[in-house]
Amino acid sequence: LSVLACGLLWLAAGAAPAAEPAPRFQTMLDEARAAFAAPEAYVETAPPAVEGFAFDRALAAPDGALVAAYAVRPIARMEIDYNDPHSSAPNPNHIFPLVYEALVGRLSGGGATPSRDFPPQDAQQRFNADWASATAFDVDPAVSRDYRQGFLLALHKNGLADTYTLFLYNDPATAKTRINTLLTSLMFR
Repeated sequence: LSVLACGLLWLAAGAAPAAEPAPRFQTMLDEARAAFAAPEAYVETAPPAVEGFAFDRALAAPDGALVAAYAVRPIARMEIDYNDPHSSAPNPNHIFPLVYEALVGRLSGGGATPSRDFPPQDAQQRFNADWASATAFDVDPAVSRDYRQGFLLALHKNGLADTYTLFLYNDPATAKTRINTLLTSLMFR
């Protein structure tokens, strides 16, 4: 399998098999040594449906103008189905950019989505992460019929986990302030 295929397997790792219930969100946070602060007054809602990737939790603003969906992927849960005669399985700490790009492709329906990687010192200072990247995009209608715009923040902590925070909205001007306020609602401890 290619490294990209391994990344797609990592995407699917969040979607538990039907016979096995998904781990509780708090369990995933603990395993990832991540912290979550639920936005005040936001209410639980169904996470967006993304083929091959399950968000663990979603919260909607009281006025419905913004939804924040969260996913935590501890590296200890990563399963790489990799058959290489030279035993050169990819390092889990090197897969995250590919997983991120694959997820953005799914969320945007393959549209153009320029990303911005945070400088390492900014990722560390803001999120206690080793890597962070963000991108804004037009949402694939298969992901949401209610929201046209999306913003994805991905974080990686070496040896621990990846986290994803997806914001769905329609009005970028209104959403910008709210997103900036919620950027650190899911971060590493």
